[in-house]
Amino acid sequence: MDKKGQLGIIEFKYFLGGLILGLIIGFVLVLLGTKGVLPFKIPLVCG
Repeated sequence: MDKKGQLGIIEFKYFLGGLILGLIIGFVLVLLGTKGVLPFKIPLVCG
């Protein structure tokens, strides 16, 4: 059994999970900032 290939798959799962979670949290923060719920504003690139 090759442990190197298996480790890459496990790391890829954590990478994808972190990426998706980070995108969701970032989107929520931007949404709350533009609605005025949070005291700071995050400028959007596209609007």
